[in-house]
Amino acid sequence: MKKIKLFFKSLFFIFLYFFLSLSLYMILYKHIYNESNIMLANLSTIFADLLVLFIFIVIFRKKIIPDYNDFKKNYKIYIKDNYKYWLIGLLLMIVSNILITIFISDIPTNEEINRQILLTNPLSSIISLVIVAPIIEELITRKTFRDVFNNQYIYILVSGLIFGSLHLLAAKSLSEIFYIIPYSILGCAFAKIYYNTDNLWSNIFFHSLHNFITIIYIFCITILWSV
Repeated sequence: MKKIKLFFKSLFFIFLYFFLSLSLYMILYKHIYNESNIMLANLSTIFADLLVLFIFIVIFRKKIIPDYNDFKKNYKIYIKDNYKYWLIGLLLMIVSNILITIFISDIPTNEEINRQILLTNPLSSIISLVIVAPIIEELITRKTFRDVFNNQYIYILVSGLIFGSLHLLAAKSLSEIFYIIPYSILGCAFAKIYYNTDNLWSNIFFHSLHNFITIIYIFCITILWSV
């Protein structure tokens, strides 16, 4: 019964994240957001992201603060012992993406949206993708479900699948369901790292690094296409 309660509690945090994000964006879009003023648009988006982040940091402060202090002391060990899992996840993600795009020409809607926002509002996108998203996503898909599942493999699989599913919520077609594979592979890699370290900041580090490299890749591709 306790595990069931923890499971639904984990789902609640996922719901809370999307509810807060959507509510704030709707409020800001109605009262503050101004497409003719790029700076104001960026600031309002950054404010919404940072406010949601602050709320989740307060909720999980008893885990986040001790883990941060531990990561400062042991980050070299955590990175050295676990970077291979991220690299394996990245490689498998790239391979599965290539195989899927052979049959499905369109990129995932989530990725398409992120690219558009990144190119139009780079500052807010970088803050969101490199700082806000890694922290919140690791909290709601890694930490919460770790309390539910004791078995390593079940935990890694469930955490990875939920992580993958969240990135398909904006999907426009049923065919995009296949992209749950690469997203979930990366999620499983992050779950393995968290299972090994029991430190959220080790996951946040690799997640932020992954997103930062993705941003650099998108900018490079955009520049090459424009030449």
